[in-house]
Amino acid sequence: MNYWREENGKFSWFIEQQKIFSGYGMVLLNDGRIIDTRTAKQILKNEERFQDLLGNGTCVTVTYRVGKELYYQQKLYAYEEGFALARGSVYETGKTVEVKKFFPLITETPERNVPDIFRSLSTKMLLVPYDNTMWVRYEAVPLRPGRTSYDMTVLYSESKRSGIMMGAVDFDTWKNAVRCSGNDARVMECICGVADAGTHDTCEHGTVKGERVESSGFLFLYGEDYRTLLETYGKILKRKNPPMKWKEGVPFGWNSWSGLAMNINEKNYQEAGEYLGEILQKVGFENNKTTYVNFDAGWNRLSEEQLVKLNEHFHGCNQKTGIYLSPFAFFAGDEKINNEIPSCPGHTFEEILLKDSRGNILSRVDGAVPMDVTHPLWKKYTKNILQKFAEWGFDYLKLDFLSHGAMEGCHYNKDCQTGRQAIAEGYRFLKENLSEEKLGRPFFLSLSIAPLFPQGMGHARRFSCDAFGTAEDTEYVLNALTYAWWQNGTLYQYNDPDHISLYRSFNYERTTEFGEAKARYTSAAISGTVMMLSEDFGEKGIFRNEDQENARIRAQELCSQREIQKIAASGISFRPAESAGTGASSWYTAQIHGQKYVAVFHLKKTPASYVFDLEEEGVGGSEAVELWTGATYKIEDGKLHWSTNKIDAAVFAID
Repeated sequence: MNYWREENGKFSWFIEQQKIFSGYGMVLLNDGRIIDTRTAKQILKNEERFQDLLGNGTCVTVTYRVGKELYYQQKLYAYEEGFALARGSVYETGKTVEVKKFFPLITETPERNVPDIFRSLSTKMLLVPYDNTMWVRYEAVPLRPGRTSYDMTVLYSESKRSGIMMGAVDFDTWKNAVRCSGNDARVMECICGVADAGTHDTCEHGTVKGERVESSGFLFLYGEDYRTLLETYGKILKRKNPPMKWKEGVPFGWNSWSGLAMNINEKNYQEAGEYLGEILQKVGFENNKTTYVNFDAGWNRLSEEQLVKLNEHFHGCNQKTGIYLSPFAFFAGDEKINNEIPSCPGHTFEEILLKDSRGNILSRVDGAVPMDVTHPLWKKYTKNILQKFAEWGFDYLKLDFLSHGAMEGCHYNKDCQTGRQAIAEGYRFLKENLSEEKLGRPFFLSLSIAPLFPQGMGHARRFSCDAFGTAEDTEYVLNALTYAWWQNGTLYQYNDPDHISLYRSFNYERTTEFGEAKARYTSAAISGTVMMLSEDFGEKGIFRNEDQENARIRAQELCSQREIQKIAASGISFRPAESAGTGASSWYTAQIHGQKYVAVFHLKKTPASYVFDLEEEGVGGSEAVELWTGATYKIEDGKLHWSTNKIDAAVFAID
């Protein structure tokens, strides 16, 4: 049983008789007034049963008055399943209130009778990135004043694994964060209204106006294993906003970016697709007898006639096709800002670029100016592009640089007071125009660079930034898997581990070693997942002529292991067996269709031996078969031993 107690404007959360933390609420109004529940006058408190999308339980509602007519209301929910939630709202009799920032809960300096998580100097805080651009990564680090995790975090003990999860459940108005206080790193501030370098904002977070303004709700979970807390958080969010469903299975295919970059043309695109369909698909690289041939950036160098012809060709080969768009970002040079918008005669791009309160166009982020996704001209322009994709016959769309749609600024739609409200409008527009109901066929939406929240706006989301084929790239992908595996099947149907480069990427001088390629392929297969190879498979290599045949040989060798393909096709993400600070776990586990699996990675050139305690992870078994080599390993005293003298990866089926 969990419950809240309120006394003198402070809220304490208990599980059984154990106090987990105490805290209070605060709100900053745009006129400078501050409401603090510790100093406000309580005028009403009641407790009642409730039921909502997250579950049911008991809610304590406490109302405070500040001055004559200004009120703050705190709602404290205790759910029967053992988690809690805090939410605040503010209103003023006969007036519109304007809120700059909400703190629905700020924990107090830890008392001696609360769990060690809040008091221990060894406690780790998971820093969750706002999005996945600029090669940001997840970090589990010690508490420190000012540390900020976007929308959610988990505080936990690396040795005991016990922890507490704090995370928002609403993402339609506020940009949220959990931050260590500047006065005491052990004090956690749940914040609504964050706009900083981590969110790529140059304008302040928009103020929210209304007769009553409400904060995001923040959820709290406490338990013995932080991994279970993260998985539970995802499942709870799924109740409110389930991921977009995809019935066609995990996409297997090819994407042009790593192999060809901006050198894409009709010939090398067709050659890659034919190699995919005629060779790789026949050795097992497919799902439901389907593969995708996907354009990335640079497709607009081809004519409409060429694009239609290629679609017809591959559809005739029982393959599907994909294309690329960055709909929220303007990448053209400054000299093109005043160019006329295609399909919008008499109007220029300057009209649909996002501006600050003085009318100045916002600065470029990642090389692009944010567009105002609430502007009717943007919608007309974008709708025309989406209609062409459908008419040309594409089946898959990679949506990139979506974070630009959530940047703070002055939007055409004045009801969009914040960046979160704007991106929600932009996402709804994309979904409406690309829905299966509208197009009459399934259409896969893959979010590339995008905020983690709001979720449910694509079938897949890339959980890292760009990743290529070196051991360093694989470690980067595995860092995301180590701390974001739980998003698979809860926030999004699939985690996307980015395109899979096995031999040479356009941006590396050296080729990828075989062990690196094997590890990269394995990292993608266990991510739960989107399987997109990316090599130059053309007759004549774009960068080096000898690469083409070597890339084909490498791909055929790694893509023909059908047991690995079965894992990838399951769409199930492996769970990390360990925390890894700012790096990546070495070990991961999963159970797929009743079969237990363990994956291990060694990403250094020096020899190493690994020992994994299967019993500690609840895996069990007496024998393991390594799927890449077919070798059998005995499990002794509940432990699996694996050694290698080079960069490598292994996947074990446990019996």
